[in-house]
Amino acid sequence: FLEDVVDEMVKIFPSKYFPIGGDEAPRSEWKKCSLCQKKADELGFLNSDKRSREAQLQSYVVTRMEKYLNKYGKTIIGWDEILEGGGLNQSAVVMSWRGVQGGVQAAKAGHKAIMSPSSNGYYLDYCEEEMALEPAGPGYAGVVPLSKTYNYEPIAPELEGKYEQYILGPQGNVWTEYIPNVNVLELRMYPRALAIMETGWSQRASKSFSDFSRRLDADSYVRLKAHGA
Repeated sequence: FLEDVVDEMVKIFPSKYFPIGGDEAPRSEWKKCSLCQKKADELGFLNSDKRSREAQLQSYVVTRMEKYLNKYGKTIIGWDEILEGGGLNQSAVVMSWRGVQGGVQAAKAGHKAIMSPSSNGYYLDYCEEEMALEPAGPGYAGVVPLSKTYNYEPIAPELEGKYEQYILGPQGNVWTEYIPNVNVLELRMYPRALAIMETGWSQRASKSFSDFSRRLDADSYVRLKAHGA
């Protein structure tokens, strides 16, 4: 089934990179599935302190799909859960969303990584200021101030030097399950999207949140308003 989906999707999207997800696959269901357990037996998977049989089973699916996509010249991208089963090909790119450790682990294992930690304000559907002041309420998330988004650095200290070459950069995400309309969407996205862009394009030494805030008031808001944002 997945190969059939890929056969159709590669005709539509010509990009070198092919995101496969890899998150939101609750393995608790696989523990109860006789077919899943039979496959794990066939593959010789055993539970260990580091990896469950189900995590290894997910890695088997990911690796199999990666090989299939490689035939089309595609490189897979997946969320940091794809690291958990082990055996991931080094060409796979990992998006670190559950904090920064997924990206750190990926880089140290030789994977390219994209840093998108939700807790650092890189999930733009999170509220920026006090939730009571925002329309539509908090959704499922919490409050992340603009300063935290701006001050985050995608290259963790333990990656500087030897491993920083593996960090492709930062990425902001917007999930709209709890965003009812475009006005709320833009309220959540801006100005934090600008902070993410500046982080991606600037050297750490040249960043200043106070100067960024000054430029927001003096220039960026005017530009956004001119575009109707």
